[in-house]
Amino acid sequence: MTHRQRLLAALARRVPDQVPVTWELVDRFAHALTGHTGWRAMVDAHREIGSAVFNLQGVGPAARAALPHGYAERVERHQQPDGSTLTTRTIVTPRGRLVERRLTNYLPHDPLLPKTVEYLVKGRDDYDLLEDYFRAYAKALEYDTTESEAARQEIGDDGLTGYWMGDSVYHVAHLRHDTEYILDLVEAPQRMHRLFEVVDRIKEKTLAAFNASAADVMVYDICWASTSLLSPRLVEEFVIPRARRAVEAKAEGKLLGFFTTGRIRDVVPALVACEPDFVEHFDILGDCDLAEIKRTFGRRVAIIGNYNPVVLARGSLADARAEAQRCLDAAMVGGGYILSTSDEVPADAKLDNMKAVVEHVATHGRYT
Repeated sequence: MTHRQRLLAALARRVPDQVPVTWELVDRFAHALTGHTGWRAMVDAHREIGSAVFNLQGVGPAARAALPHGYAERVERHQQPDGSTLTTRTIVTPRGRLVERRLTNYLPHDPLLPKTVEYLVKGRDDYDLLEDYFRAYAKALEYDTTESEAARQEIGDDGLTGYWMGDSVYHVAHLRHDTEYILDLVEAPQRMHRLFEVVDRIKEKTLAAFNASAADVMVYDICWASTSLLSPRLVEEFVIPRARRAVEAKAEGKLLGFFTTGRIRDVVPALVACEPDFVEHFDILGDCDLAEIKRTFGRRVAIIGNYNPVVLARGSLADARAEAQRCLDAAMVGGGYILSTSDEVPADAKLDNMKAVVEHVATHGRYT
């Protein structure tokens, strides 16, 4: 079977010829390996490793919005004396402006790792400006999906062409310090619901663009559906209804699954009840036992992940193979499992370790 066929079989909870192997492989590692960024660099990295292409970021859809008079978004980049890059993002509305600043290239060995030094939302009053901007943006938003056609052609049988989007809760979480953001959800829920309902309009257009594109799969990032961050009640209130609507919005023949992180065991039943095609990545630092998850939910949803990404950077070849075998022992029986890291591949992951996992699974993860 090809990588594409294996992934499709596993996502349909069928038994392929072997367990598919992919990675949570994004720009930081792709750049370290290839010297380039973007989805083509990620595809090149997968091919060098021998893994299946999945979880691509940067394919699109490409957004454009002709904002009305008085609204604007500006991004400026300036190199700092220490060699780092300071990116300033300014959102302008007729009622005022919001400013965010982020640093990159402050770690020579991991130049793409970002660090927010000034959040866009500094107080709850700023949500009024943000809501006003998002309302204008959502109304003007249009998407270009042509890049997905180029990606589908480039990837071919080496994997699946994907889109990636965060839900409304995750979208806004980037813009506010996490402690204050959690307090906002607890202390001002109605204010947050009003804001999320506006952001939902952007997400609805994104899902419509996915349905109209050549992309096979949408990774729907709900990493705030985590009891490491929120109580189960808050997850049920803010995240689950939107996750359910996302699944309901996908077109026939499309695939959509949930990206999660941290502790999620208490909310897994609610996530699976939304009927996604898959759930990933069952964080190794979370509270899910891979074998128990497979036994309990494997007939209803495909399972992806749980491989410890730190082993790829810090472990030996024997460690890398042993971690792969642990995942196979826990979840490969009966199909419906894709071996992947439980979160992002570190920029300093060892290529030999990743290749060793692919080779190990080709031998020990075979069904026939």
